[in-house]
Formats: sequence, C-alpha cells, structure tokens
Amino acid sequence: AKVVNLAKAAASVGVEMVVLDDGWFGGRDDATSSLGDWHENRKKFPEGMAGLVRDVNALGLKFGIWVEPEMVNVDSELYKKHPEWCLNQQGRRFRCEGRNQLVLDFTRKAVRDHICSKLHDLLSESNIEYMKWDMNRHLTEVYGNDISPEKQGEVFHRYMVGVYEILHYVNDNFPHV
Repeated sequence: AKVVNLAKAAASVGVEMVVLDDGWFGGRDDATSSLGDWHENRKKFPEGMAGLVRDVNALGLKFGIWVEPEMVNVDSELYKKHPEWCLNQQGRRFRCEGRNQLVLDFTRKAVRDHICSKLHDLLSESNIEYMKWDMNRHLTEVYGNDISPEKQGEVFHRYMVGVYEILHYVNDNFPHV
C-alpha cells in the first residue's frame, strides 16, 4: 500500500515511471541479507510483484525495478545453497565482503543460468518496463574455482563475457525493458 500511495502522489504531479529500489526481495530488511534471493517478499507485497505492478500501471504509470544480480550476501538462501558460486579461492579463511557482499562467479555457466532464470521469472510475471542493474562494487578475490590455476589471468575477461551473456539474454527475451 505504501508504494501505491507514493505512486498516486507521483502520478498527480506528472511522474511517468515508478522504480522500486532495494529491499523488495527475499528477507531483505537491511544491507546484510538476501542479495541473491531474487523473489518478492510476500510480507511486504502480499499480492506479489504482479499485483504491485498492476496497481501502479492502473494509475497510468510505468514500473521499473532495481536488481543487483551479480552480488550475494552470506546471509541468503542462495549463498547457503551454493557458497562455491562466489569469486574467491575456496578453502581460504579470508574473504572480502565489500559492502556486506560477495561477487557471484559469472565465469560459471550454472551461475549465469540461475541468474537468467531469476530475471526471466521476475520480468515475465508482470509488466516491468525498466530494470536498474546496480553493478557498483569492485571485483575482489578474482579467482574462478572452475578455472585451472594457469588460466586465472582470464577470469576478469571471462567474468565480463558472462555479464554480456546475461545482458544479451535480457535484451533478447525482454526487448521492452
């Protein structure tokens, strides 16, 4: 109801689009949890994203959404299920959690497939017309655990190729976004 009320006020002054920022997914209540759990929080949005988007669209507004799919919090369902999906050297006791986040390893096909699947679910279930990808953390511990030690110099490049693959997927499947 809070977002819809803000949208009503926005529509009354000529705003054309509402963009839902961080906090809509998983159990996210602060910056320490749930990155990686890309499903709407039903406690915050009882009718799901589809219901929220429908209500905002009914006001004559477009709807956009914030994502940060390359990151994961240690306190998330995704990390608990796949800690090996992060860029870092597995087995080391140290890891850099910049901004309470670890970087997902987009050199891994399973990771890219998972992210494409989550973005597909999000973008196909409602009329989302804009996606703000908040890719704003530097890469640290750039070590791909599926890549041989002598090819670790390729990780940065392979990572970016993975990012481009996901962007191509979104553009090909959701050209209206």
